[in-house]
Amino acid sequence: MEKGKIEAYLGFCIRSGKIAFGVDRAEALKKGVYLLLADGTLSENSGKAMEKLRQRFSCPLIVTEGISLGELLHRPAVKAVAVREKNLASAILAAAEGDDKYKIYSGGNN
Repeated sequence: MEKGKIEAYLGFCIRSGKIAFGVDRAEALKKGVYLLLADGTLSENSGKAMEKLRQRFSCPLIVTEGISLGELLHRPAVKAVAVREKNLASAILAAAEGDDKYKIYSGGNN
């Protein structure tokens, strides 16, 4: 059931244009990132870049383990995203808590 909620929230982010796809686009953002999501199959260098972004933006990082991030987004090539909408980021984080498919790394104030 949680996959459905997170999938829906990510769909809302896409429709509203409040999401950045990929590590490079997330790095290009100056501010306004409230949540980072990464696929468990992300390369080591990209994983380090996402960790640096988590520290820079002081936001949580969610790593998917039981499911592909591309499946949730219906975009198979996407391995990392940055959510730029505060309320949707909070809703995604709440839905991911307590689910063993998602590993959450806290980033500070949200």
